[in-house]
Amino acid sequence: MREKILSVINQKGGVGKTTTVINLAAGLSMKGKKILVIDLDPQGNATTGLGLSNTDKSNQTIYSVLNGTNTISDVIQKTSFENLDLITSNVDLSGLEVETAGDNRRAFILKEQIMLYLNNSEASYDYVLIDCPPSLSLLTIMALVASNSLIVPLQAEFFALE
Repeated sequence: MREKILSVINQKGGVGKTTTVINLAAGLSMKGKKILVIDLDPQGNATTGLGLSNTDKSNQTIYSVLNGTNTISDVIQKTSFENLDLITSNVDLSGLEVETAGDNRRAFILKEQIMLYLNNSEASYDYVLIDCPPSLSLLTIMALVASNSLIVPLQAEFFALE
């Protein structure tokens, strides 16, 4: 596997996680790198920031992958940017933690789905960037398990640093 899977995490909101993902994805794609962004935040701001809808009630989102309805290859969408694909999110994702409460392997679902796709697909990405929610929830833990690198943006303010 040559893909770099990178999560942008911080349990504090408003520190620039989504902005970092969008700009890093855009910059790398402009350099000719093939990028997949996974919006793992139920707010869906990376989805709207990359020009797609987070109010669409289709089942073509990361939620449908994590609940077993779809595979990653079913839900990847093109953006208007060359070399930049996206797996969208919406508010449905907020119910996943309760729905998977009985699954003792739930922290590994995202990693298993990403690996299954990357190992069995002809698609090739240089980077998979995961935008995480502002909490240390199941979704963030899934991203941590799936990643081989992290970026933790923060604001250099007293309470943010604390």
